[in-house]
Amino acid sequence: MSGFRNCGLMFVVLAMAACQKSATEERNEAVNAQREATETAQQAANDRQKEVAEANQEAAKDIADTRREARERSLEAVESEIQRTSGAQARANEEVAEANRAVDGTRGEFAADARKRLDEIDEEARELRQKLGGSSAKDLPANTATRLDQIERDSKGMRAELSRLGGGSPESVQSVQNDLDRRLKATEKALDDLDD
Repeated sequence: MSGFRNCGLMFVVLAMAACQKSATEERNEAVNAQREATETAQQAANDRQKEVAEANQEAAKDIADTRREARERSLEAVESEIQRTSGAQARANEEVAEANRAVDGTRGEFAADARKRLDEIDEEARELRQKLGGSSAKDLPANTATRLDQIERDSKGMRAELSRLGGGSPESVQSVQNDLDRRLKATEKALDDLDD
């Protein structure tokens, strides 16, 4: 029995040694597992950081590309606006210049015609003055000299207005032309009435 006891004791010692060895192995395995878990976690963190950095670089590149594209579109829009605006302004300037040329032409034609008519009025007034001083004065009405003076004053006034016809807006020039034409007709009629 003591052999069994010794054998049992031996068996217990061996079992304890086996258990102890297995506890050491388990501890080593646990340490190794922990180390592997730490390495895996570190590798996963490194991989995550690398992926985040790559994603950030791609996003930054996309943002830079988008900003560049937005700047290019903005510049194209500004250039288009400038071209359209300058084209429209050039057309407007040309139309204004054409209108001014037309007004100047009309103004010049009117002024030449008005001066010719005033010259004719002055010539007829001189002829009537000569009649007043000559033998045919008895054929003229008594107030002819007074009316002739008024016609000559009107002629001088209209010549002065013609010299100022050069400036002003087309509307104001047209108004002055209409007024002068009306006055010229009235003066011509008054002169014709005197001569009859």
